Amino acid sequence: MTLAALIRKVLRGSLLVAALTVCGALHGEVRWLDSVHNFGAFDEEDGSVSCTFRMVNKGPDEVSVRSARASCGCTAPHYPHEAIAPGDTASITVTYNPTGRPGRFAKTVKITLSDQSVQTLTIKGVVIGSQNTLRSRYPIEAGRIKLRNRQVPFGTVYQGKAKSAYLEIYNSSHEPLHLSWRNVPAYLRITSAQDTVAPGEQGVYSMVLTPSKSDIYGILTDSVELIVPGDPDPVKIDLTAIVEEDFSRLTPGQRANAPVIAIEPERVDFGEFPGEGTIALPFEILNRGKSDLLIRRAYTIDPGITVSLPSKKVKKGKRIKGTVTVDPGQLPTPLLNARIQIISNDPDNPLAILRVVGIPAMTGDL
Repeated sequence: MTLAALIRKVLRGSLLVAALTVCGALHGEVRWLDSVHNFGAFDEEDGSVSCTFRMVNKGPDEVSVRSARASCGCTAPHYPHEAIAPGDTASITVTYNPTGRPGRFAKTVKITLSDQSVQTLTIKGVVIGSQNTLRSRYPIEAGRIKLRNRQVPFGTVYQGKAKSAYLEIYNSSHEPLHLSWRNVPAYLRITSAQDTVAPGEQGVYSMVLTPSKSDIYGILTDSVELIVPGDPDPVKIDLTAIVEEDFSRLTPGQRANAPVIAIEPERVDFGEFPGEGTIALPFEILNRGKSDLLIRRAYTIDPGITVSLPSKKVKKGKRIKGTVTVDPGQLPTPLLNARIQIISNDPDNPLAILRVVGIPAMTGDL
């Protein structure tokens, strides 16, 4: 190695040692007794909360705080502007405003000192939201929790394809809650990122509906129960979906040879009927297509009306006879005006409607 190269190597080493020494001095002049403060869980209605961070000047020279910048406008630091002599202590107060901020928080304050070093202070905690704040976000009260809604709508779900929806809850108590579920149907799976919801925090539950595990077609209405520890009654969560068959992958040839449904008559008219006792009338389902017609479901949401079929398969060119039965005592109004939905594997008309009408006979004196 030449003399010049040796000199350059020694100089680089000296500069490196000097840089490390300066960095150590910059970060070693001030010692913080604590740089993180946890407020824990507290009520939003209690108003702003404050904590104090203390530092000690361990260096041989005076030092001062040049600036204190918070990561959020909800956090306000207050610091001394006078110089801190060697061996002396100083305090920085940090105040957090929880108004309108329910849930877990973590905020930082960057402290810049006169020696150009930058220190980071951290505050964190959980805000238990006030009634006014939570009412807009979680308007439904259910004991120790609040919910955004009690109904989980899945919309249209195709057979053989799973679909997800979400339920959000809020722990409005001051204790961790280990929530559980009851009466969950086989076609539904419920999961969450956490088993326990901390005080003042949100829990999000993923609900996956898998229609292939159910024979239900058309309108699906069901419910599950959410068990909250300490509450006497479970929270009922309603589920809704419209389950349809997916015909999107049918080829033109398959559509040409598909079944074709027809209903005769399209309206079952009971005319004037008595107000007591059940009455029944027939109707027929025809298959005018080129393959078997499969009746997925025949039902109505109108009370007092039932429908029965002798078979759920109608061969090509054939027909079956169904029956509509009316119980006048169960009708919500005297006038009969109901709809029976018949769901089939006809790709062009998967939902056929059978109207049921009638007028009750007038009894008594006018």
